[in-house]
Amino acid sequence: MASFGWTDWLSMMGSFLIVLTLLVTTLIMIKKMGPKIGVSGNKRLQLLEIQNLGGRQKLVLVSVNEEQVLIGISAQSMTRLGNFPNSPFNLDQSEESREDSSNESANSEKAFGFQGILSRVLKK
Repeated sequence: MASFGWTDWLSMMGSFLIVLTLLVTTLIMIKKMGPKIGVSGNKRLQLLEIQNLGGRQKLVLVSVNEEQVLIGISAQSMTRLGNFPNSPFNLDQSEESREDSSNESANSEKAFGFQGILSRVLKK
């Protein structure tokens, strides 16, 4: 059986490190570019918010065709919890205006945003 010298070992370790570096670089690029791959400006489906409830359960707020849909997701199934008209609530507002609008919406029956929709679903 042939024995490996230190140059052979060094060559193998160098190749291994190059492969690992390329793998990590590729994974980082996929993670950063993944949501942007194949995105066009006129999509009808938008993921607005995700709220993890623990384990494998989560609530997802999706906008489809001028309507917001609240979906409950578990390990076994997905359940539509409610449909709501799209609110005029602008998701790109500054933090201060969000706090003001969330305080107003908490006092109003026509609350917008995820918290308002969730509170209306829980009241039903």
